[in-house]
Amino acid sequence: MRKKLLICDLDNTLYDWVAYFVDAFYALADEVVRITNCDRELLLDDFREVHRTHHDAEHPFAVLETKAIATIFPEKSRAEIAQILDPALHAFNSRRKRSLALYAEVRETLDALRQNNVTLVAHTESKLYAVVDRLSRLELVEYFNHIYCRERSNSLHPSGDGAWDYLSNFPMDKVIELSHHQRKPNERVLLEICAREGVSPKDTAYVGDSMSRDVLMAKRANVYAIWAKYGTNHNETDYQRLVRVSHWTDEDIRREKTLAIEVSSISPDYIAENSFAEVMNALSD
Repeated sequence: MRKKLLICDLDNTLYDWVAYFVDAFYALADEVVRITNCDRELLLDDFREVHRTHHDAEHPFAVLETKAIATIFPEKSRAEIAQILDPALHAFNSRRKRSLALYAEVRETLDALRQNNVTLVAHTESKLYAVVDRLSRLELVEYFNHIYCRERSNSLHPSGDGAWDYLSNFPMDKVIELSHHQRKPNERVLLEICAREGVSPKDTAYVGDSMSRDVLMAKRANVYAIWAKYGTNHNETDYQRLVRVSHWTDEDIRREKTLAIEVSSISPDYIAENSFAEVMNALSD
């Protein structure tokens, strides 16, 4: 292998995050509407505001912070509301189990990379709880030397337990939580990862689906940039449903437009057109 370190984006690089999340989220929202008879569009507006407040479309138990639910259950505690809405939370979990799956050949490729003595590191802008959940469900934890993710949400479990028991079963010594200010495409984060792993940028590759965040960050850091183009192939309806409730603010949109101008003048070092398995070709060149 020509590179010693591969830094992997997670969402839409190792699995289809958009399809999984949209399916699970709207199953939850529709069940909330069924239980409470609230206005669906107003509920979705509320979700968007909660997501923007926390800058996270996956904010844990966001439904408990919506105005619609607070209006319907003004006298009930968070735990009591969660109990009432339990069928909705169950609907999310059920769809998640059904929809969350690795892209084809991901596990085989990760195995092959390790056999070729390539150190693997995960780097994502998803927050801690979501990352722990997905990596555990997909049985990917063992592959990564370290897992760099955004710092955990300030959200209590409805039971009042802020510790989230499943963290006790996760190898937290592997996790490095990054602040909101350490966002992609900040190349300093990538350079810090290389330094922590003891590998120079010239011996490092980064693979991710976003040109304006993953590829641009890698190019800024002089790291070999692999564009997971296959990860951009989303169902248009799913994508619009995601945008409807996303945490993206007007500032985020302006930032993306600025990044799009910069990224228009660069090219990835390798394009994985159809699958993650093509990373092997990229690193063997």
